Amino acid sequence: MSFRSYALVALLLSSSLACAACASEPKKPGKYPSREPGCEVQVFPESPTYQTDNIGPVSASCDELISDDACLRELKDQACKLGADTVWGVDDKPTMQAGKKKLSGRAAHQK
Repeated sequence: MSFRSYALVALLLSSSLACAACASEPKKPGKYPSREPGCEVQVFPESPTYQTDNIGPVSASCDELISDDACLRELKDQACKLGADTVWGVDDKPTMQAGKKKLSGRAAHQK
């Protein structure tokens, strides 16, 4: 085996070990604790009417047989998991992509 081969194997092993160490770290809790499914969430098509802390993106992918209201509830439940009480940037109706209803927005928490 050449020096280059040994160097490549060493690099791959060290990268694998570094990735394994990262994967074993416990997930840091978010600023806001997770909320139960069904929690109350305000939904806005544009920016909320009050100040918020943005948490991050949230989305729902629903079977086409699921009602739009049930798909919106799924989006809200995803926001609840992140500790959000607000989702903004949400379209009035889900879009259809690859046979699924899709809704997305920005999860946030009221200040």
